[in-house]
Amino acid sequence: MGNSYSSPMSYIEAKIQTSDGQMFEISYDALVDHVLLLRQVIKHSKIWLQEKKLNSFIKDYCKRMAYQAFTTHRQQRRLPWQIEWIWHVHRLHPIAYSNDCINQLPDHKVVDKKCIRLTMKKHLHYHSFVPFKSLKHRSTFIPSLVLASAVLRQIDFLQKFQKHNLFAMNLQTMKRDSFEKMVQNYVSFVKLANNNGIIVPTFEIDLIWHTHMRFPSSYQETSKALCGFLLNHDDSIEDNVLTDGYQKTADRWKSTYNVDYGKNIDRDELKTSQYLSSCAMIIAPIFTYPPSGYVSNGGNDIGASNGGGGGCGGGGGCGGGGCGGCGGGCGGCGG
Repeated sequence: MGNSYSSPMSYIEAKIQTSDGQMFEISYDALVDHVLLLRQVIKHSKIWLQEKKLNSFIKDYCKRMAYQAFTTHRQQRRLPWQIEWIWHVHRLHPIAYSNDCINQLPDHKVVDKKCIRLTMKKHLHYHSFVPFKSLKHRSTFIPSLVLASAVLRQIDFLQKFQKHNLFAMNLQTMKRDSFEKMVQNYVSFVKLANNNGIIVPTFEIDLIWHTHMRFPSSYQETSKALCGFLLNHDDSIEDNVLTDGYQKTADRWKSTYNVDYGKNIDRDELKTSQYLSSCAMIIAPIFTYPPSGYVSNGGNDIGASNGGGGGCGGGGGCGGGGCGGCGGGCGGCGG
């Protein structure tokens, strides 16, 4: 690999169009940024088992939230990756995160993600962590969920990610249609949501789901358009409930899309199914946009990571943080 280059895949967006003409998008940039963070967290996985260290990161995160210290692109660009991870885990609970921001922050607004980093160099190294300090008046931010427990629940997800091909692959080699299919499967999964129970994703769907939740406002808007309410993500559901929910989701997927759960939906089948009146499809081809200025600095960025890990065979995702069932809300899946 060269010292720097632009990845053509990093300029790709999957355009989501609902049956009533609404348009949304999920970018490949966002997935790359997410994957690089996961790789960094896995590289330093032992620190999350150190209670004192974990609590110090959470305390630092809460301070930054209280003082609104990462609401701008510049502030987010300078975030230590450890704090980025705590923030990430908080956003994996979209209803709690939204309520915490609106009810506790001075401007009563949800803190959105503004900075996307496509090089590992931009995810600050562990040893460069500097605790946040402020000379302003004392402010507090207290998450409504126990973040330490939520972080530990993600260990299962991280272990599953290490078995997925994205953990070790050169991210420049991702094919456009592969990314498109991942997003289409995620969108079709969200369309199955209703207020009568939980739906449980495959691991690969969960990966895109996590990626989408990193952008709270976009996630809220898209979720409400696809299924009529803000779809929550709950990784604390007990295993037996998840197992049952996964099977029910698989059955609904099969009856709705005429394909086994964990396999890609045939676009022609989606177009001709009775589900067409309420479907949401990825527009093909995926549109490109001008280079964003991000470049890779070598093998540990958009390129391959260290370590192995084969594909996970369509996911499975029924257990602990790797599954994350969802439920609640009101309204049917219109739009």
